[in-house]
Amino acid sequence: MVNIDMKKKSDSKSLIRSKSKKSEQQYLGDFVNSPRKFDQLATILRKFRSVEFKKLNDRKKSEQINLTLYELIYKEKAPCFLLPAVLDYIEAINALTLLDNYAFFHFELWLNQFSGISNHENYVMRAKIAGKWIPREEYQSFFPIGMDRVYEGSHFVTAHGSPDLDTAIASFWGWVDAFAARVGNGLHIWNVPGGPPSFQVEIDVLFDQMLGKKVFVHLAKHRTTLALSGIDLVTQNSLTRQLTTESISLFDHEHRPHAIVLVDEQGYYLGDWRHYDVEGVRQVIILLNNCLRWFENDLHVKLVSLFAKKDLSLKDLPAFINAVLMTKIEDCQPAREFTEGQKKHARAYLHKVLGVKKGLSCTFQEFAEAMKTHGLLEFAQFLELIASLNKSSLFDASGFLIENRPRIFLALEKMIKSLDRSIQSIRAFVERLDVALDIKTHVFGYVPQHVNYRAEVEEIRSKMNNYPYLTVTMADSNGKVIPLGVIYASDLHKNILGTVSLRDFCNREETKIPAYFEVISVIDHHKSNLQTLSAPLAVIADAQSCNVLCAELSFAINDKYGTGGMNLQQIKSQIKEKLSSLHSASDRRILQRLLQKENACQQKNKYFIDSTREIIEYFHFLYAIFEDTDLLTKVSRRDIECVASLINRLKSLILKEEVEVIIFDDIYTEENFVSLATKRILQNRDVYSIYCKIYKAKEENVEKNVRLCIKGKPSSIFVDTKEQNGCARVGQTKIFSRNYPSFSKHVATLQEQWYKMLFDYWSDHPEVDLHLQMISTIAGADNLFLGNEIKDSHLDELWVWIPFTEQSIEHLKSFLNAFRSCPALVRGDLAVCFYGDTAKAYEQIFAESFFSITKKEINSKSTLPIAVLKFPAGAINSRKAMVSPCLPRLIE
Repeated sequence: MVNIDMKKKSDSKSLIRSKSKKSEQQYLGDFVNSPRKFDQLATILRKFRSVEFKKLNDRKKSEQINLTLYELIYKEKAPCFLLPAVLDYIEAINALTLLDNYAFFHFELWLNQFSGISNHENYVMRAKIAGKWIPREEYQSFFPIGMDRVYEGSHFVTAHGSPDLDTAIASFWGWVDAFAARVGNGLHIWNVPGGPPSFQVEIDVLFDQMLGKKVFVHLAKHRTTLALSGIDLVTQNSLTRQLTTESISLFDHEHRPHAIVLVDEQGYYLGDWRHYDVEGVRQVIILLNNCLRWFENDLHVKLVSLFAKKDLSLKDLPAFINAVLMTKIEDCQPAREFTEGQKKHARAYLHKVLGVKKGLSCTFQEFAEAMKTHGLLEFAQFLELIASLNKSSLFDASGFLIENRPRIFLALEKMIKSLDRSIQSIRAFVERLDVALDIKTHVFGYVPQHVNYRAEVEEIRSKMNNYPYLTVTMADSNGKVIPLGVIYASDLHKNILGTVSLRDFCNREETKIPAYFEVISVIDHHKSNLQTLSAPLAVIADAQSCNVLCAELSFAINDKYGTGGMNLQQIKSQIKEKLSSLHSASDRRILQRLLQKENACQQKNKYFIDSTREIIEYFHFLYAIFEDTDLLTKVSRRDIECVASLINRLKSLILKEEVEVIIFDDIYTEENFVSLATKRILQNRDVYSIYCKIYKAKEENVEKNVRLCIKGKPSSIFVDTKEQNGCARVGQTKIFSRNYPSFSKHVATLQEQWYKMLFDYWSDHPEVDLHLQMISTIAGADNLFLGNEIKDSHLDELWVWIPFTEQSIEHLKSFLNAFRSCPALVRGDLAVCFYGDTAKAYEQIFAESFFSITKKEINSKSTLPIAVLKFPAGAINSRKAMVSPCLPRLIE
């Protein structure tokens, strides 16, 4: 380990200087950011522990939890960056086990569809969470959303497969901006295929320490294949949640088409009431209604006939009463005219829905008794009124009718009105939605069709069939189903159902993007292959890290609306001081930035860029660039200038004073500017304080994972492996000089583990028949800080395996033929080793397609059928620039 006395090291030679005394008090690497939390959160959460809250069902619990989070965000004053606080709240809710699961997308769904707030209020909520409130049009730098365009459906921002730090960070901030801009009218989803790059030691610093330990749990999806699910397609448009106590006659589907979802008093899903349900259900209801109306008319006739009799006495009543009470429904004239199908429906309706056990064979008295179970007493009361005629005052002591016309007609009126009321009450009851739903289920056998919010598009399409819509549901902890909204068939059959932004790659294959997604935004620095239906926002440039491009786009917006965490008085004070000492180009640049911040401060609007968000974002960009460039060992002028800007911005934000600690004015026109500038950056104390801790951890991490790998345990040694061009798979293992003794000692075992891994993959993907593994030595932190050139005596390696099919041989020959022109190979001393029973075959291929190598070893006794090309340490350090361009492409 090299000891470095940072106090004694002079910066005078490299013009690395700070313009502030404050800058000497703290290095950038010493900056600690504790994730923000809502004030008095523990007190606020007490209500969720109450007995009253625990008695609520999951739907009402979820409503209270989301509303509380909304109120917490609403109360916070801008500027603010509340994403860490929101994640902390979500973690606290999950710790209380109030719901089966609570994630960020649950809150966004509530915000969009259940909160009832305006679009403007929604945008303000997003701005506070994202730490950036700017005019939505400014996000056109990242997404094609001009002219207030909002895309239909959910929007995914995805990293590439086998994610590294570069793609993880670029996609994360892409998601933050997409969420803030509300690119789509659905959810905004950050996707990290397979989960976070846990082998990257920076993850703990950049995400766990700065944002919260569960960022990848509560925010990200980990899908290796993008797919939409029910939650992404759900909508509340033209949706009515309806209690089943209402009448079916209240809903006019013809003139006001909409979705009607039936729920109970607790809000749980019961079924749907669709436009074509109306006719079938009404036809069944009419069957009984016709019988009741016939009964009413028949009773009128019987009453008139009874009271028209001469000398009517009590002896005539039993036959009348029996005729009324004991008449069977099936004997009614309408029932006798039923078709077999109508009889079947009527029997099921009476028996299964209304609880009349005998169905059509029941008498009207039995029917009346069954109606009592539904709280309908009027029909039974009417029959009791008929049965009590023999006790009425209409008859004298001798049992004959008293000729008192007013009394007789009053009695008749009472009986007729009673019957009419009873029939009306029955008709009102059977036209309720709960009865209609029972008819659908028990008479027609239609089971309620709904889809879970996790169901994917193909499942939803298969269930949709001829339905105009399907209800999207989720089950609570008791298994009861809660309706979230609906998916309309017309929406489901659209060609485009959602949109995607790609970060650090530009093709559909890497994350297997289905055709129903439209790619609308790309930021990348690799070769590209993409076809879209409309113009995307595409930033594809020759930079060594995707985050260089992301940083440049962010700079433009942040400079326009940010104040660097300073108020107007602080800015004016610095302007005054700077005006009195404009001695250099650096001074003038600082003044220019201060004037820009003054302008942002004086704008009469509520826009803001939160300084904490800026600091975290810039640290993320910087670490990602360091990682993807192997600590600036492979960079261009563009990369260097971006890194310098990030460092200066970070120092200024932390100090709340505009400064420059990296200055290139004296070397800007030098031919070897890039190497000089790189050295200046790496030898800066602030910069060293950032990368020294990480790179020490990286060295230890390599040692740890070598030990894990040789024991056959999960490790990160071969995790950075990418499938390319449909036929090749290239991995890269980066080691430091200090790691080489351990690597060399266990190289045979490591090769065995690599062979097992690739063979399993090839067995499932035989079309991928060229497997390469780069072993690359990268410079250590101390050597780079001291400016020492590393001349390792060991050689880096490229492991090669093919299955020796005719096509795989051609692929290897094609690769070697292209790879032989790599300048680093032409200049260096090479060696090659051929192993296993295919050693001679490998030797022949190399002899035919690669230049002659004098240092050659053939070990046919080895059990590993691989070839190993060796070259000077650090010579081949970029997979993207040095290996990928030489790979063959599968011809389909």
